[in-house]
Amino acid sequence: MFGRRTQAAVADRLTRRHVRMNRGGAEQEGCLIYLGDELVSVLVRLEPGTPHAPEHRHKWRVTEAYGPGVSLARAPLFDTPDAVADWIADRLPPPAPRPWLDAHLLP
Repeated sequence: MFGRRTQAAVADRLTRRHVRMNRGGAEQEGCLIYLGDELVSVLVRLEPGTPHAPEHRHKWRVTEAYGPGVSLARAPLFDTPDAVADWIADRLPPPAPRPWLDAHLLP
């Protein structure tokens, strides 16, 4: 039960921003994944005309990972950005616990 609540808190804090990216002279669809206001991962959709196997085209791939998501760089391919966000949420460390007392409440 406790683990579920922690995972949900991470998933609730993940946001996605879809962008167009120019990689190697080819424009591709991309997605930036943020944890709060910190960039965690950059996703790219593998499009026709890019040097990938035909069965991988139109799939989403993690191309870069930052901060708490740095260990996510070796991710599998996904069908949707939502599937990637769920996969990332399952693998990010839990948020730091909130302090029991706020400093402004101390005498």
